[in-house]
Amino acid sequence: MLEIIEDILKVFAKNGLFDEGVELIGSWSFLVYQKYLGARSLPFVTQDVDFLIPNPFRGREHLELVSQLEKLGFRCDFRSDGSLFLWKADFVIEFLTAEKGRGSVESINFKKLGLRATPLRYMELLLQDSVIVPVAGVKVRVPHPANYFFHKLIISAKRKNLVKRGKDLEQALCTSSIVDVQDIVDRFKKLPKGWKADILKVLTHAGKDFPLYKKEIERIGIALQRATNK
Repeated sequence: MLEIIEDILKVFAKNGLFDEGVELIGSWSFLVYQKYLGARSLPFVTQDVDFLIPNPFRGREHLELVSQLEKLGFRCDFRSDGSLFLWKADFVIEFLTAEKGRGSVESINFKKLGLRATPLRYMELLLQDSVIVPVAGVKVRVPHPANYFFHKLIISAKRKNLVKRGKDLEQALCTSSIVDVQDIVDRFKKLPKGWKADILKVLTHAGKDFPLYKKEIERIGIALQRATNK
């Protein structure tokens, strides 16, 4: 872990936010899977640090969170939807939450945290059965690897950018190496029909584009097809 990422995580841990349901998500949570849980290694470069806030947020007030991050050298700014982000050189800290209902272009206000977060689809999946992993001396909450696997496959099916689509798929396949197949099957059965279709579609075509992951694709794909046909 880079020192700046460790410093950010320590701020969140000091405030007890990981205990209150906030999660580290995105590529940095994938690095946690690789470094601490044994996921298949995949080089990546990213400066975006994403945190997922449960909505509603039932934790305590943390009105000093943004100022504490600013003390690390970050500057506060706002997106056009009103959501807050912090930046320092090439690093950006983003705050996300699960989109509800038909969605909205408006950011969600979290008064207890003193910030507004961007709502995105499919994020509720990452909030289910999240896990705590010791990282750099603090306990960090990240998505359950199986749910991260599904989430990456679903959003890869929606991507128009081929590079980002490939990145999502590779991270999903590397994460699958630390998830029991039966656990994936059991969780898959509970997903909405449309999500299942997207997952199966992506896996069906993945073998052609990612021959190095043939073993992972066949292992998961066959199990999910059997579960669908029962």
